[in-house]
Amino acid sequence: MQVRETAIWFQANKEQEMRHKKKGRALNRTQSHRKWLLSNLITSLFLHEKIRTTIAKAKEARPLAEKLITFAKRGDLHARRQVLRIIRDKEVVRKLFDTLGIRYKDRPGGYTRIVRIGNRLGDNSPIALFELIPEETSEKAGGRKRRRRSRKKEAQEVQKAAEAPVAEETTEEIEVEDQAAGPDETVQDEAGEQDEEMEKKNGSA
Repeated sequence: MQVRETAIWFQANKEQEMRHKKKGRALNRTQSHRKWLLSNLITSLFLHEKIRTTIAKAKEARPLAEKLITFAKRGDLHARRQVLRIIRDKEVVRKLFDTLGIRYKDRPGGYTRIVRIGNRLGDNSPIALFELIPEETSEKAGGRKRRRRSRKKEAQEVQKAAEAPVAEETTEEIEVEDQAAGPDETVQDEAGEQDEEMEKKNGSA
């Protein structure tokens, strides 16, 4: 009877316990197996710059991969030793520090991306393309500062753009009026000269 009550008590406490020390994905593996699985995934990623794996593995490996690229951007001896604890291939570490660290020097994070490409045949697991950001994209994103114009300046620019065509139209209208008024004035001047000549002739007669 006491054993049964104890079992019920443990079951009740188990349902109420909090999620301490449950961060991350177990991936149905032991701790040591999971450690070397992620190490191999990241080694392949830095070597080929693009791998295909399940979404769960890619999401689990992504923070570690970005952390190692940050070490590569530092470039000192201690950072290299920190990376060698996880990646045992020295050629990959050399590429990480000499190539990838320089590529992402001006990029403040986000060195990798995960693209879903469907499900795997057999167990129907969701598959993703886990890859490094290309060099062109990283160059465009790095070192760029966004400049936002104030609403007041935008309103002034719109007002100037609206006033410019109006000024041109008014000048054109003035020119057209001058041209229209020109022939009438010349005709009036000629008529006045003829009247003066007629008066002079009459006076002399």
